[in-house]
Amino acid sequence: MAAGTDTVYKLDLEDIIAFPDSAHVPVRPPIPGESWIIFGEIVQDNSFTRPVFLIRDKINCEFPVAFYTENPAQDAAACKIGHVLCITSGMRHQFFDGSNGYRIEDPSTVFVLPCSMAQLRALNQRLRKKSDAGEMELCDACKKPSNQRCAKCQTCYCSRECQTTEWTEGGHRKECRVISRLRIWNRTDWG
Repeated sequence: MAAGTDTVYKLDLEDIIAFPDSAHVPVRPPIPGESWIIFGEIVQDNSFTRPVFLIRDKINCEFPVAFYTENPAQDAAACKIGHVLCITSGMRHQFFDGSNGYRIEDPSTVFVLPCSMAQLRALNQRLRKKSDAGEMELCDACKKPSNQRCAKCQTCYCSRECQTTEWTEGGHRKECRVISRLRIWNRTDWG
């Protein structure tokens, strides 16, 4: 998948190379310059002696993700039921109970998006429609042309007033971090 730009959004979360589901996870480690993101919604917290979560991916397959990092509780603190857990270039692991999932040993390979799978897909679709309509450089609040952007997610706003209104009343506060990640993925050449 070729990379998009700030004004052209073409990210496809259904791309099985960049975003493999359980049926399409590579069986070999990534080569230099190659990466993928495995993501799914946290549906159950099975933590007992260490953080372990049951994740449901985009084709509704469920698998465990267990944290075996130096500070597992700290590294899994953002994991909440209903949020999306993302694993960079994850490789399958067979646990002692025979289940297949992911063993997290490096905390830099995992992050959490504060939204559900449905919200992630809806935001992605909204950005695609906005790009297809040529509206990526229009104020998200009033649709006027703008060259000012949110510092975190690069969403356009024509004024501080429009940005403040969207932050407090338009839901941007809840979406900003997710949009920021989607825009990073959009500009990534997945090799």
